[in-house]
Amino acid sequence: MANKTAATIKLIQILSAKGDYTSTSELAEIIETNPRNIKEYIKEIEACGYTVDSVAGIYGGYRINRTSLLPSMNLDKDEIKLLQASSSFINESDFENKKDYLNIIGKIISSIDDTKPITPLTMLDRFPLSMSKEELQKRYNILNEAIDGQLKVEIDYLSVMNKVKKHIIHPYKLFVYNGNWFVIAYNETVNDIGYFKLNRIDKYYITRNRFSILKTYNEVDYLDGFGMVKNGDYYHIKLELTNLNTVIKERIYGKNQKIEEIDDKHAIFSCDMQNQEMILTFVLSLGHKCKVLEPEWLKDRVKETLLKEIELYD
Repeated sequence: MANKTAATIKLIQILSAKGDYTSTSELAEIIETNPRNIKEYIKEIEACGYTVDSVAGIYGGYRINRTSLLPSMNLDKDEIKLLQASSSFINESDFENKKDYLNIIGKIISSIDDTKPITPLTMLDRFPLSMSKEELQKRYNILNEAIDGQLKVEIDYLSVMNKVKKHIIHPYKLFVYNGNWFVIAYNETVNDIGYFKLNRIDKYYITRNRFSILKTYNEVDYLDGFGMVKNGDYYHIKLELTNLNTVIKERIYGKNQKIEEIDDKHAIFSCDMQNQEMILTFVLSLGHKCKVLEPEWLKDRVKETLLKEIELYD
């Protein structure tokens, strides 16, 4: 029954993607089954609420009626707006298939209300990676294959110090953090679990050697709702902001975030953020509109950095 369910789901995906009529023999070949089974799977698809059109003859076959791609979808106007708004959180560095995703969102909205045309959703990535999308996609696919098959991967990895080192990793999970793709992996070289940024992998080779996930591994020890858990200590920061009241409320920057508006132009911002270097970069990005109130080490680091910047122009 599990195989039948899997085959039915795969058949839905194939027919949805193709759009045009696909022959019984072609479908059977793709999902690796006997052509006699296809008719039974089509009945399962129809039982799920989809409408499947069929045409007999040499050029015939099956296709899913486009108006029935989401048979159980029943969204109200507010939910549709939320679906549209979700697209604003996707950019190319987060998600390699961004254009396909946006097209799908358009089709979903169109299928709910076919009186409105599909509106293209445009996203701009302010700082895209210098690496091509094709190469990043290739690395993602290799690591995803290794995760599924629990296969070890040999990599040459470029460190922050600009040195390339060889590692044998056991990839556990792919994820996005701050606009970059990472993989959590056990590293045989250092006998520990760590994070690897995909665009810093210089060379890679998927082996046929299998691995077992460590029994002590727990994903929540490495990822939470705010990013990478083992990415430095958390520090409580407190900032006085000017003319940033609206902007600062648009995002969650750390744990326990609080914003106290003093007036239309001033606000006190506080939260717990991770990694001193990332905190410093965040504060400096706010420029003269931000004054550090806490902690003292952050005040000192900002002063030190700004003085060095001034020296560059003396």
